[in-house]
Amino acid sequence: MTRKGSSYTISILGIFGALIILQAYIPMIGYIRIFPAWPAISTIHLTVILGGVLLGVRGGAGLGLLWGLISLIKAYTSATDPMTLLLFQNPVIAIVPRVMVGVVAALIFNHIARSHRTGTGATLKMVFAGIAGALTNTGLVIAFTWLFFASRATQVVPGADASNLGWLLIAALAINALAEATMAAIVTPILGTVLLQVQRRHRK
Repeated sequence: MTRKGSSYTISILGIFGALIILQAYIPMIGYIRIFPAWPAISTIHLTVILGGVLLGVRGGAGLGLLWGLISLIKAYTSATDPMTLLLFQNPVIAIVPRVMVGVVAALIFNHIARSHRTGTGATLKMVFAGIAGALTNTGLVIAFTWLFFASRATQVVPGADASNLGWLLIAALAINALAEATMAAIVTPILGTVLLQVQRRHRK
């Protein structure tokens, strides 16, 4: 990587990292709460997905790690619903799904049909990267929750047991998953197209 490219990457990481912190701590910006006792719908995944598209796997993973660490800290210091308090104090549940959001988005955009970085091909890849990144987060949270809490499922969902906890979580988080995936499918190609154009001009 050239010095110019390296400075650009560091700058984007800094800007996106600061944006993630602002999203996490400004009410109704990074987390949109619909039901008082249920996890909020996130918008932070959009920043991580765009980071993966622009900066590749390492950049996406780094931004996802920052989001995960903030999720862990907030679970201990300012959890606003019982599920966040219970689940996200577990470092694996708090961090790994967030990291994988950036990794999945980066792999899809930068390693599938590599020649398509502009035009319709790039737009479709960004839509797919956005949807897959968003669903990766929800899917891994559900999977890890089942893994760690199957033996005490009623703590997560009253009346649940090891055999149905996963399905109950899928049903309960369906609204969040659909909202986050839809946002990612729309926002990623719109902002990603502009940011990629800026990136190309910067590197000329």
